[in-house]
Amino acid sequence: MAKATGAKGKDAKAAKKETAVHEKAYHGHAKDDAPAGLAGKAHEQRARHHAAVDVHAGEKLHHDEASKALHEPAKAKQESPAQPQHKEPLLQAEVNIGTIGHVDHGKTSLVASLTGKWADTHSEEIKKGISIRLGYADATFYRCPNAGGPEGYTTKSRCADGSDAIALRRVSFVDSPGHETLMATMLSGAALMDGAILVIAANEKCPQPSTAEHLMALGIVGVRNVVVAQNKIDLVDSKRAKESYAEIRAFLKQYGYEDAPIIPIAANLNVNIDLLIEAIEQHIPTPKHDTSKEFRMFVVRSFDVNKPGTKPEDIRGGVLGGSITSGMLRVGDTIEIGPGIDGKPVETKVVSLGVEGGRITQARPGGLIAVGTTLDPFYTKNDEMRGQVVGKPGTLPAPATIVRLEVKPIERLIDKGSGELKVNDFVVLAVGSSTVVGQVARQAGKDEFEMRLKSPVVIGKGERVAVSKREHTGWRLRAYGICK
Repeated sequence: MAKATGAKGKDAKAAKKETAVHEKAYHGHAKDDAPAGLAGKAHEQRARHHAAVDVHAGEKLHHDEASKALHEPAKAKQESPAQPQHKEPLLQAEVNIGTIGHVDHGKTSLVASLTGKWADTHSEEIKKGISIRLGYADATFYRCPNAGGPEGYTTKSRCADGSDAIALRRVSFVDSPGHETLMATMLSGAALMDGAILVIAANEKCPQPSTAEHLMALGIVGVRNVVVAQNKIDLVDSKRAKESYAEIRAFLKQYGYEDAPIIPIAANLNVNIDLLIEAIEQHIPTPKHDTSKEFRMFVVRSFDVNKPGTKPEDIRGGVLGGSITSGMLRVGDTIEIGPGIDGKPVETKVVSLGVEGGRITQARPGGLIAVGTTLDPFYTKNDEMRGQVVGKPGTLPAPATIVRLEVKPIERLIDKGSGELKVNDFVVLAVGSSTVVGQVARQAGKDEFEMRLKSPVVIGKGERVAVSKREHTGWRLRAYGICK
């Protein structure tokens, strides 16, 4: 079983603070005694939010065509205010945070509470097997200078007292629908995660099998910065809330995350969201991106943004939507896309860059990036380019139909299936944002196998791949492999 080392140990003061938070949150909170405890805080927060002046209510963000294709307008306002020391707005997210947890524990509701929108998810991806579908929802975290403690943290640009909040950073929450898909997404490296929020419902025993598998996958990919959201605290009494806390703490210790903070929340009521933001700010730092590294981007969506009837001279080039994993991309750059069209890499020019906050002139890792190109939009319509890898010309590995992997089985807790591979087994490999069917051609060593693929992929040595086997119940994730 893979384990990961937690973040640096909290000092006595921090541990005491977390205990105090839980005692305050749990005190007097039961279904029968609302509005005491958390329920009382919910009423207080609603009154406070209604009293706040929101000069931007009802406004819609202005997006260029590429950004519109990637991000539908938020159901609640999304803003990009300036930091105090800069005039430029916060446009691109600085950090990617994965959202993980059991399917009905409130993961989507929490993202909606933090961002004001539902992550761009897809429900049909399981029908045809494993595929990589990513949803991104961005939020700007603010700090109210006149508010003390966690109450000062918010996602609103205007404080309850009417003063302007200070922008801290823009955060992108990454989600992938379906348990098997989320596991494959994490293990394939399609989504760069700098940290994670683990959502666990207080009204169910912990851990659920899928919750344990998610935390196991985080350990495999090396995500160390984790914050736990103990959700649905409004549905249980004080006794069960404390029992749930003890279960979660023991579970985290088992997997090497004993130092992760646990924040009790009620996502549907927006209760303790300020405490959660404070924990995210303290435990999931913004990574230092090395822009000198080779540029890489996984394409997760692609579009033709032209409307029917557009005149030939007005047609815009195809748009690629993806996540940058390393390096820097600028407007005017020439890029190479592989494996390309019919297995042949293609080159194109970057004519625009967009994020949820608007247009930018250069992009680094963080959130979903819309890349406007000079490609014929015929090739980008309807996600036709999904699964492609983008780099600077001459830097991508050659497309390959035979790959050699060191395979490491994953302990599955849901169905106890075997990760053992045999020659002639059919597999699906999740390579970055692409999924490809293949067959085990031969065993090349003790744990090494050669796979023959039905279509070419771009993969470099040392890259991680998620391996699913075909079984009577469908495709099941059974292992991950390292390209040799």
